Amino acid sequence: MRHRYMEEGLVREAEVEQPAFARHVDVLVAGVGTAGALAVIAASAQGASVLGIDRLPGIGGMGTMGYVSGYYYGLPGGLHVDIDEAAGKMGREHFLDRVEAKKTIMEDMITKHGASLALNTVVTGVFMEGDTVKGVSLWSEGRQWLVSCQTLIDATADAVVSMMAGSATRSGRESDGRTMPFTSVKVWLTAHGSISRTNHDSGYVNQYDPFELSRGIMQAHASQQLAVFEDASKRVLFFAPFIGIREGRIIEAEQMITIQDVLAGRPEAETLFYGYADFDKHGKDHALESIELQDLYVAANLSTACFSVPVTRRTMTPKGIKGLLAAGRHIGMDHEVASLLRMQRDMQKCGESAGVLAALAARSGVDVSQVPYEEVRDILRASGALTDEHNRGVMFDDSFRRETIEWMNDPADIREALASEMPGVAIYSCKLLGRSIAPHLIAWLTDRDVELRYGAAIALALTGDPAAAPVLREMVERRDALYFKDCRRTNQFRSVIAVYLLGRLADAASVPLLSQMLTDEEEYGRPLYRVIKEPSYKLNTCKEFNELYFQLMSHAAVALIRIAEQHAEHEASIKSTLAEAFADERHIRRTTSLPEGTFEYDTMANIRHYALNFCRG
Repeated sequence: MRHRYMEEGLVREAEVEQPAFARHVDVLVAGVGTAGALAVIAASAQGASVLGIDRLPGIGGMGTMGYVSGYYYGLPGGLHVDIDEAAGKMGREHFLDRVEAKKTIMEDMITKHGASLALNTVVTGVFMEGDTVKGVSLWSEGRQWLVSCQTLIDATADAVVSMMAGSATRSGRESDGRTMPFTSVKVWLTAHGSISRTNHDSGYVNQYDPFELSRGIMQAHASQQLAVFEDASKRVLFFAPFIGIREGRIIEAEQMITIQDVLAGRPEAETLFYGYADFDKHGKDHALESIELQDLYVAANLSTACFSVPVTRRTMTPKGIKGLLAAGRHIGMDHEVASLLRMQRDMQKCGESAGVLAALAARSGVDVSQVPYEEVRDILRASGALTDEHNRGVMFDDSFRRETIEWMNDPADIREALASEMPGVAIYSCKLLGRSIAPHLIAWLTDRDVELRYGAAIALALTGDPAAAPVLREMVERRDALYFKDCRRTNQFRSVIAVYLLGRLADAASVPLLSQMLTDEEEYGRPLYRVIKEPSYKLNTCKEFNELYFQLMSHAAVALIRIAEQHAEHEASIKSTLAEAFADERHIRRTTSLPEGTFEYDTMANIRHYALNFCRG
């Protein structure tokens, strides 16, 4: 048997004789947070012996310890529904809010079903026999002890246990390795004596560096006290000590979910639950995201389109490892899908699914991969975690606009939509139609209706046709501040879309125009950068952040890099332009007045670092 453990940031391995396990359980859950708490409850409810381990002194993760007591998408269903209803009732009767009530109720359910908890305890290693997990080593209050198990559920959210067991992992976006910005929660007492909270994007952090993480937490709490984030009608009770890390390590699973799968609506025969949300990535630096995401999010202005995502056991199974399941935001998916498949409701269903699978495997004495799907499905359907209604396809799903998105194919309908202030569905439909719609789009490029001309150019560029470039350059030269209105938030400026698409087309003729934007000292004096004076949820949520300036400059920088990558003859001049433009912090200071370490500062700093790294390459 081998003991695999972490030492100085690396996984080490040692051969051991038969370990002296202190106890054996059917299911061991590492991490009793959002997913893990439901895994413990679900597995023990099926009669399995269960031990839950957590490094914190309380359970429930962000929904309790992080004080994110509300939900953003995901669909209600499964064990968490009854828990939430009971927490709401108890919260009204005994607490100011339901957060402590939810933790209490889950603790009671765990006790009721006979499961055990070991809090303030960490997993220090994993015992392996061949490719099968056999148990773990634990450390708590100066004591190391060993526990064997039939199935280990990694609900650590950062794939800590999976990595020790040998799973490959990845983290962050392809462009610069950054993960999504983290959140800091400020809890308020209102004038009426009720509790409210503010979920505040607080910058970017590497949570695997303890010093950087600590600086990030302290900076987040400090930035929450800046005048721009004050509210005279409320008093601050506290800052939640457990910050919200939205993304970390992701396992290499037996089956990975990609953004291409989600956009294509790929079905699954053995779905355990459905994720449901928009690509809620929080970062404003869209220019550093993938082409696939920017085509939807930027070019088509469909940032709030919600997608259903079927999740199977193979997506929760680390590749090549038996006796191990992952449950949480670290299951097998790419960076883009990680912004969607992370909502609390969905992670609770993920934990419930893992718990049921593990309990059934223990009951039959088999690996989780051998449990008949029908047995798992029936239990999840009975609890409401899996229903056909959760497979909603693609939707606008909010008070601003609630309707199923049907991709378009009729040229007359597309023409009408492209000339409107909500052209997003038509634009993305043209991407899906490809060359078949191009003749119509090319004809509309010379139409007298300027809105149709511009809409057609955007749609044509998404098909990859360079014939769109002259009209796109015209849009950039005008620098208009018009924005589309498809979504309740994160709507895109038409000139920004044009800059992105010129880079996507690698349009060499736009190099002088884009270079001038970045280096001309008179650029910042243009009136369009003063058009948006007050915060607007549809466009810009912070008055200390110049959204339009940031988006134009960031996309111009990345567009030039894309052009240089396709046109070697322009590489030297483009590197010179970028080196000049980002030699100092001028673009950061024109974007925001907030200090280093804040989300707003870091957002433009990300672009600067990316551009300068390209120059050094």
